[in-house]
Amino acid sequence: MLKLVTTILCVYVLARCVLPLRCGRPLKLLLALLVLLVGFRLHIFALLYATFNPELPRWLLVGTGAPHVLFFLLALLSLIRDAVCLIWLLLRRLCPRLPALPGSNAQMLGLLAASVLLTALAVPAALRVPEARTQEVVLPGLPAALDGLRVVQLTDLHVSRNFPADWTRAVVERTNALRPDLILLTGDLMDGSPAMRREDFAPLADLRAPLGVFACTGNHEYYSGLAAWRPVLRAHGITLLENAAVVLSVRGSRLTVAGVTDNVSARFGLPGPDPAAALSGTPRPRLLMAHKPELFHQTAPHVDLQLSGHTHGGLALLLDRGVALFNGGFVRGWYAQDGARLHVSPGSGLWGGFPLRLGVPSEITLLILRAPDGQHS
Repeated sequence: MLKLVTTILCVYVLARCVLPLRCGRPLKLLLALLVLLVGFRLHIFALLYATFNPELPRWLLVGTGAPHVLFFLLALLSLIRDAVCLIWLLLRRLCPRLPALPGSNAQMLGLLAASVLLTALAVPAALRVPEARTQEVVLPGLPAALDGLRVVQLTDLHVSRNFPADWTRAVVERTNALRPDLILLTGDLMDGSPAMRREDFAPLADLRAPLGVFACTGNHEYYSGLAAWRPVLRAHGITLLENAAVVLSVRGSRLTVAGVTDNVSARFGLPGPDPAAALSGTPRPRLLMAHKPELFHQTAPHVDLQLSGHTHGGLALLLDRGVALFNGGFVRGWYAQDGARLHVSPGSGLWGGFPLRLGVPSEITLLILRAPDGQHS
């Protein structure tokens, strides 16, 4: 699928951005070669290193990732340009007095300048340490004793070459500064084996919450060797819930925290997500960690709050609707169904293969749980 999309984008950029240029053939050939090298960056990595996100120096990953983002934005802006040109052409037929649009070279210069500007904004935004965002959520079934409970959600950290130890340490410090009662990690914590990520992952052992630190699996846990990561997570004080739950005693009340596996597990011969098994016999209120948000269509009647990630918030404002189509209609923020609430975090980190964020900042989410009006403690 990725190769097909990349091929289509490369052909489109060549046809609409390179070929129309008024310049010599040698320059066009050079530009065409650059388009192919940049456009097929991930596939070149896969060919050379058997992975889209190899263990290369961070400067090299970012240095090749920025042109890749620029290529993608150029294709997107070119598509918008073509739509505008088509509309303008139709309008000129109705009103011949309208001026002609600038020539291909002028258009290309404008598109390239806009793409460079957006890339200069998108790449640093993708790699920054996330800011904390505090939100209150009213849960109808929440006992008064649990009103004000502070829950931090971290998701899609993707600890890797792009998000190394210094970044992870800063995330941990900002998380602990929020004084959470409970920390929930909703998948895609790392990219790479424990041997590769030992130093980068180590700061997560310093996460502190009186009620504990819990996690569910995302698809990248399986790609990174889940069996090898299970004992590492335990050693770091992180309780991994795979179709399982714990019942916490909090202020004289009870709270269920559950987690399910990711559906990519089937490729590895491991159990898929089973909310029924995870929640069986547990009391309400129930908090469920599920990496991919589309599971909410199935879990909504049985949970009070589901926390998910995976979508990275759609990456950019122009892309988020398309991302939602592949994730059950969910992309970021709050959703409600059958009396339950779903929060889809835009993610604290990002998969390193495509460092792009535009208008969708990363975040550390602090959720303050609230009982219904009149039941606050």
